[in-house]
Amino acid sequence: MDPTLDYVSRYLLEEEIDELNISAFKDQADLQDIEKPFYEILGQKYPPTPNEQSASSSQSESDLSSSSSSTSKSSISINDTLVESITVMEFHRGIEEGMKFLPIMNKLSTDIKENIVSVDSAEVKYKNSAELKLVEKVDLGMMPRSKKNSICSELDIFEGPNRKISVIDSEEPITDDVYDKVLLDHGDGHLKEEIQSLRETLQLEAISGVLKEIQGDHHELHTLLIHCAEAVAIYDRRIAQELLTKIRLKSSPNGNAIQRLSSVLADALEARLAGVGSDYYRGLIAKRFRTPDIYFLKAYHLYLRAAPFARVFYCFSNRNILVAARNARKVHVIDLGIKFGFQWPSLIQDFSKREGGPPKLRITGIEFPEPGFRPAKRVESIGQRLEEYARSFNVPFIYKVIASQWESIRIEELAINDDEVLIVNCMIRLKNVKDETFEIDCPRNRVLKLIRQIKPQIFIQAHSNRSYSSFFPTRFRQVLSTYAVFYDLLDRTIPHGDKQRLLPENVYFVTDIINIVACEGSDWIEKPETLKQWQRRNIQAGFEQLPVNLNIVKECKNLVRDGYDNRYFVQEDDGWLLQGWKGRSLTTNQFRGRNITLIKKLRYANIKSRQTYTHDFTHLAPARQQLLQNLRIKKIQKKNKKN
Repeated sequence: MDPTLDYVSRYLLEEEIDELNISAFKDQADLQDIEKPFYEILGQKYPPTPNEQSASSSQSESDLSSSSSSTSKSSISINDTLVESITVMEFHRGIEEGMKFLPIMNKLSTDIKENIVSVDSAEVKYKNSAELKLVEKVDLGMMPRSKKNSICSELDIFEGPNRKISVIDSEEPITDDVYDKVLLDHGDGHLKEEIQSLRETLQLEAISGVLKEIQGDHHELHTLLIHCAEAVAIYDRRIAQELLTKIRLKSSPNGNAIQRLSSVLADALEARLAGVGSDYYRGLIAKRFRTPDIYFLKAYHLYLRAAPFARVFYCFSNRNILVAARNARKVHVIDLGIKFGFQWPSLIQDFSKREGGPPKLRITGIEFPEPGFRPAKRVESIGQRLEEYARSFNVPFIYKVIASQWESIRIEELAINDDEVLIVNCMIRLKNVKDETFEIDCPRNRVLKLIRQIKPQIFIQAHSNRSYSSFFPTRFRQVLSTYAVFYDLLDRTIPHGDKQRLLPENVYFVTDIINIVACEGSDWIEKPETLKQWQRRNIQAGFEQLPVNLNIVKECKNLVRDGYDNRYFVQEDDGWLLQGWKGRSLTTNQFRGRNITLIKKLRYANIKSRQTYTHDFTHLAPARQQLLQNLRIKKIQKKNKKN
């Protein structure tokens, strides 16, 4: 049976090849017309046909034998060429047929000629799947690439539909004066002047009527976005694409707050609908690592003049560090999420002014690893710049880098010394550590337990006072409501004529929005929590909330009142320092002390649970559950004695 099947299969294969050769010669004239332009583009000579070979052989009778042999070889090569050409044509025809079932994605182009972020505002034209041309093939990465640029090209595919982000030229010189102007405290005189200049420019724009020219329909865009998110949630492609088309026409990356936010949300919804949200987000993150630090410094400088949030963060943290290390000779600061280290030059400067001389300062910068062969490249460069600042201010300084997942860090890596005042600092970065949805043994709780084990003098933290639902339509409404506030405050505080006005949005908000809206599962890493949720975690980890220094609170309030828009506010509430815009709390600061007694912690947790949570204590360790049970038994016994 097997020899028979083998014979039949070989017979059919030979018949198929013969038919292919016959059909190839039948369509030889058409193939020549198709193939010749491609050979001309490639700079190659088109192979001669059999007729041309016979004509050339008749010209020289003396070389008849040699020409006949070359003709036979040529015919064989022509056969192979034609078969190969038809195979390629069939392959491309198959690609075109298959692409009819793929979603349409446009490509983000990158322009590095300018020093600002710019976005194409051209009208978006959606094509039917039957009209897909070579442009769509290029956008989907089907054209051949060199091995050297293949990775970057694949990442660039998902860097945002219809969005053109320009980055700072990497060759732009970075002088120390640029950093000093932004990061050092010169009595805040120059910063006050810059804030005042920004406010005056805004007033001139309001008088000239520039703001009226960019007004849009807030409610209509809001409704379209909600309906589009609901269609994306159920993967209704037809309705979602229709709504995305309307959103594109009404939104503008250079318009008012809701128009710019709608443009970003439309990109995120389109990526989620196409199923490439995670690739889109990873492409943006990879591009951030390739972007020079000066780009983020300029964004931070403009954000510092427009909004007081970062300034209050660093003032609150640095003042508490100075109080805790008032008489210390050695200070060790562990910064969870050091990022660009913008906080520490001013602290180094403050230590240099301390009576009795500066302490020996040691900073351990902890950050998530970067992709590639050098996971700590950027964090190491930050340490070099901080060492230069410490040298210029005559402050003894040691810097160490740890680039790994925070929950996997061991105490031995931190090199804790008993003769140092230990301080742990974390500014809005614990939200990027995985929560219970990833692992049963929550990484966030493990990080807090690690901090408790090293027993810092104080643990300073800042959080975004918000959380997002796992149900996508609800989550989208929460994102729309939250970031509408941020876009509104930037719209009200940065002049529309400022060429760099989009920098803060792209640095601080765009990637977070893309991750929350376009990603799902383990790729959804942007998961902040509310103040109450963080308070519960801190209590369970064994931290005691310390009272806020009222003098520091007063200083933070003065920073906000001195030049910033009067719609910003800073206030103290239950040991937390709250910041917000138009009465809405957006960020919180807090610092906590060392471990507290187990009984006190359980009683406090019980009181808090009655106020805001259920009476479920199954998340506690067995020893704590037993202690809680004993407390309840004693309470019942006391009631029985009274009765």
